[in-house]
Amino acid sequence: MTEKMKTVCVGRYLIDVPNQATVGLSREMISGFTIDAVQEPEAVFRERVAEREAMIGARKTVDSAQPGGMVEARDLRVPGLIGRTFIYGRDRTYGFEGGRRVDVDWVSVESHAHLGGLSLTLSMKYASEDDAKLAETLLAQLRLRDEHEIPTVPGFCIEQAIFVEPLPSHSNEQVAMSLGLPDHPDLSLVFFSLAGGKPAPGLLARTAEVDAAATADELLRVSKLREGKRSVNGIDGEEVLERVRELNFTTGYGFNWEVSGTDDNLLRPFLSLELLTGNSERPGGKPVDSSLHEDAVLALWDTISSSIRLRKADAPPSNDPSSEPPGPKLGALATAGEICPQSGWWKCREGGPGVDVQGGSVQWIRKGDRMPQALLLPRQTMWQKLRGLQPSIEPSQLTTWKLVDKRLRPRTPTLVALASPGPVMVIADAPADAGPAVALGTNVRTGEVCPASGWWRCGEAHALDGTRWFPRGSTLPAATFQIPAGMFGRSAGPEVIQRRSTWQLMRLAEAEGVALLADAGKEGLDGAARPADGPSTLA
Repeated sequence: MTEKMKTVCVGRYLIDVPNQATVGLSREMISGFTIDAVQEPEAVFRERVAEREAMIGARKTVDSAQPGGMVEARDLRVPGLIGRTFIYGRDRTYGFEGGRRVDVDWVSVESHAHLGGLSLTLSMKYASEDDAKLAETLLAQLRLRDEHEIPTVPGFCIEQAIFVEPLPSHSNEQVAMSLGLPDHPDLSLVFFSLAGGKPAPGLLARTAEVDAAATADELLRVSKLREGKRSVNGIDGEEVLERVRELNFTTGYGFNWEVSGTDDNLLRPFLSLELLTGNSERPGGKPVDSSLHEDAVLALWDTISSSIRLRKADAPPSNDPSSEPPGPKLGALATAGEICPQSGWWKCREGGPGVDVQGGSVQWIRKGDRMPQALLLPRQTMWQKLRGLQPSIEPSQLTTWKLVDKRLRPRTPTLVALASPGPVMVIADAPADAGPAVALGTNVRTGEVCPASGWWRCGEAHALDGTRWFPRGSTLPAATFQIPAGMFGRSAGPEVIQRRSTWQLMRLAEAEGVALLADAGKEGLDGAARPADGPSTLA
């Protein structure tokens, strides 16, 4: 998801998000005015504004339940914009200050503008008549921008537009960006910017208060993955990353990064980035299992959060393809002796039936290391097995490697035997070679029949199983956990326990050997041998 990114302008800041993400800006406000924007033709805009003017004008001027009607309606006094400004709803009250009565009155202000197919409304419920002039001054600085355009002039970005400096003196600005991923409906991400708010207790302080008031059961269900201060591109903030085990035994993640900000500097607002997984698609529905594994959630979070930066007036976005060439794509080739251009899993193009590669035909190689020359291991004869001899062949030509996976760190070998799936059951109502339509992300519990052949991910984060291939019709096994030596008074050998788990379908595959997974099934991606009585693992 993070291989191709796009930049979004949010207020006075930039943030990079996956290219396939759906993004929207909302909760926009400037100088106390709420901002509402909509794409519509000019004729529709004129009709809608006329209806609004008629509705306000029909109000009674003396009515305590609905105070005031239209005070003034005038054409917008901004060159290049069409629209109307309404001042209405005059109301009066009084209070006492130092023993003296003080009369107070206010009005509501709306300024409606249309430019290039975009209609914009600035509204303030409790305002003065002078605020109508302020709204028109702000609209005079409005400039349209394309959906993916990053402005090169200073100002405050909103949906499809920007308020360009110099702006009239003001102390508050607000905008929120929401993000969704089409293939992960349980995930939500919100980036919020608020300038001019009063300082409040920071994220770490609030988290400590919540933890202090939590019950023992609540504390056991929440695991802190990271907690502490974190600076991003010179912006000092606080970060808390948590994994949560819900009451319905689902697992989700809640990640937060916050900046307290200042109340007198528009360039240093309160900032908040929040990522949640495990959300139900139904409003008010129960939590669901995170559709992204922990490693993937962390990688997505680190990529997006690390990109937050103050937008410079004349600087291009940091992920401009012309400024930094992208890394090698999957399928890239490298020859033995060359410097590895990308950390990840590389597949050796040597070997074949009856000829293995020392260390595995798929190996994790770090960027900057030299690509190795493969050592081929022919199949042993019976005599060589008895003598404990392993013949080897070093190819005369330099070995070629192919990039097949860009994971950030190597997988670790499984040193214990995993629980095997149950025997394959014959399903009478369907042909043996045609499985039912099973959606990716389907969850099945231990002991239930596997509905489709493919790679299934264990729902327990600390289990040794990782992702395993199961055939359709087999009974899904329990998850395996390793216990530190000495816990039960034994001094040697790994101790394991097995308990029920959920399994999530990650990839359909009728046979265990498919592309990269074929090599993983035969040798293991880390070169480790398969458990003697179970299928290969993909940690």
